[in-house]
Amino acid sequence: MLQVSPESNLDFRRPFNQVVRQTITLTNTAADGTLLAFKIKTTAPKQYCVRPNAGTIAAGASREVEVLLQAMKEDPAPDFKCKDKFLVQSIAVPPEVATLDQDSLASRLSDLWLAADEKKKSGADPEAVIERKLKCNFVAASSPITDEKDRPPVPTVSVSGEGVSRAPTAYMPATSNTTSSPVSDRELRDAKDAIKRLTAACEGYKSEIERLNVLRQRKQTAGDDKSGAIGASTSLAASPQPSTLPLPLALVLAIIAFILGAIIF
Repeated sequence: MLQVSPESNLDFRRPFNQVVRQTITLTNTAADGTLLAFKIKTTAPKQYCVRPNAGTIAAGASREVEVLLQAMKEDPAPDFKCKDKFLVQSIAVPPEVATLDQDSLASRLSDLWLAADEKKKSGADPEAVIERKLKCNFVAASSPITDEKDRPPVPTVSVSGEGVSRAPTAYMPATSNTTSSPVSDRELRDAKDAIKRLTAACEGYKSEIERLNVLRQRKQTAGDDKSGAIGASTSLAASPQPSTLPLPLALVLAIIAFILGAIIF
């Protein structure tokens, strides 16, 4: 039900000393109105940035995914063979889940992916997760972009008459930015809730500090009245004195700054 374009090849054109962009178009061809969820993984998550790397597509709709090959210090050799690959996965979303609001849908999708992966691995439903693979190719600046079916076969490299075998390639979740791994909606909601609690705690500390300052000022004023101090000394005692930031409040503010830094950066 998920149509992927290009079908088998993702070509990146030189030079590679700058970011090189490519686009994957995903189309939901389901005739029964089924909502599809997708994920994109790659064998080189540090080399590529994918936006978006996950999401949903309504029946009959298409969605473009931007793939960015990060800039390299220098171009690889002209005969370099890129081994990077992308894996596009999709699952069908049940109608009762597809009608949920965005927050509830994001939470349910995590459970649906886990269940679908388990069915596929156990063999209970091999089609629970539909997969499409794309091979990356580095092409010259003047070379035309072609699909895999238009390419001549690459001869197998052999040593002492035997083919060179390689370990199976592992696919990892593609990142949506170049500095950090993607943050799930659930983690973002938890972080926001934590910030709200810490903000409320800060307000409580602030109110307590103000109350203590008022009590201290009253005590100082009462002491000055008993000793007979007047004039400038009375005015000085009655004016608010700057207070140092209490340790609990400083710790709370530091925690908020750390959480915000983790989310934003």
